[in-house]
Amino acid sequence: MVRRSFVLALVCLGLIADWGCGPQPDLTAIKLVPQISGYVNGGFVPKGEPYEGQNRILPLVTFQLKNEGALPVEYVDVTVAFWPANADGEKDSKLIHAIGATPLQPGATTESLTVQSSVGFSSPHAPAEFFSSSYFVDFKVKVFARRAGSNASLGEITVERRLLPITRKDGLHP
Repeated sequence: MVRRSFVLALVCLGLIADWGCGPQPDLTAIKLVPQISGYVNGGFVPKGEPYEGQNRILPLVTFQLKNEGALPVEYVDVTVAFWPANADGEKDSKLIHAIGATPLQPGATTESLTVQSSVGFSSPHAPAEFFSSSYFVDFKVKVFARRAGSNASLGEITVERRLLPITRKDGLHP
């Protein structure tokens, strides 16, 4: 009886070890699918910050992730980094949990993911006039994936020069 329990325990341990060491999905098989990009009206720059009281616009991107690999993918975090096009470093980044416990099957895409920066462009002019300013700097967005200690660059999106409407939490325009 003790011998049977010992054998059963070894078999279970072997199955668990095999499950953890099985084929792992490749993060490079996840593709970035850009949808919408632009700028939203960020209101006025708060007191105490540089350019206090000026109008500002903030870059925003909406994208999906597509699993083009042969294995389902789960537990993927994505870092979305906002970079001014003329700079060497990011000005803002957001970490989001893009794929959770429910695996993203091969050929499937996630729901749309929307990320807005808290850093943008400020000017005393009206937001509609920002893009014609010689001081305006475009933003680009770099997207990186992380899963189980592995990292991969998924791609880059240049934010389009257009103002996007602000939507309410229920999805309707104000």
